[in-house]
Amino acid sequence: MKMFWEILWVVLVLYGLVITVYFLFQEQFIFIPVHSANQGGYKLASIYEEVTLETPYNGSIHGLYIRSREAKGVILYLHGNTGNLGRWAVSAEELTSYGFDVLAIDYRGYGKSKGRRSEKAMHLDVEEVYQYLLKFYPDKDIVIYGRSLGSGFAVRLATRHPQSKLVLETPFFSLLEMAEQQAPYIPIGFLLRFTLRSDEVIEKLKNPLIVFHGTRDRVVPYKSGLKLYEKATSPNKLMVTIPRGRHNDLGKYALFREKMREFLDAKF
Repeated sequence: MKMFWEILWVVLVLYGLVITVYFLFQEQFIFIPVHSANQGGYKLASIYEEVTLETPYNGSIHGLYIRSREAKGVILYLHGNTGNLGRWAVSAEELTSYGFDVLAIDYRGYGKSKGRRSEKAMHLDVEEVYQYLLKFYPDKDIVIYGRSLGSGFAVRLATRHPQSKLVLETPFFSLLEMAEQQAPYIPIGFLLRFTLRSDEVIEKLKNPLIVFHGTRDRVVPYKSGLKLYEKATSPNKLMVTIPRGRHNDLGKYALFREKMREFLDAKF
């Protein structure tokens, strides 16, 4: 009996240690930035300029403003959780082929962007960037593009600007659900400071919406993106399923490019 209590005590201590580590280091699990700036510039074929915007909570957001030859509007590109614009600049530039300028930004702590991260501050950051774009483009000519982690900021931003279009690539239902699935034995709901509850706000969505997801996505399961799409209330929405598509290769598929062009050119 004594051995049982000793084993139980060890298990409880280890469990408490796991919970403590997760709570203290959760940002390192969610956000995987590269902090170093691209001092040599970005190897892009398009004309671009770097912009820096001061944002609330002592933040500054660095972005790349990439020009299209004949712009129909602008795409606000919110990238995934790894790297910085040094990695994502080429993906952002590819979107100019649809006839849109692109403003791609780094989140706080990524690349040249600065500021202490919190979910509230990061939502305010993207709103500040959107307000910057409104100086040059009307709402109807702005496309909000959320890629993976970026979908968690894009959905909430779009609900505040219903005239814009919303593109989600490999989105999750919520970051809370993703964390619960990866660590089912930890009380995630009490620990997680970044929940990104797209599922709670997408029911308010009025924007034209298109969702892209691959059936072989091992980072964000296809069913997670599908469930988010099904909960969306937008009167103009489309789910594009890419058979055999993975998390980082959807852009190579003709179906992706075809449906993206149709959506961006459509008048709603």
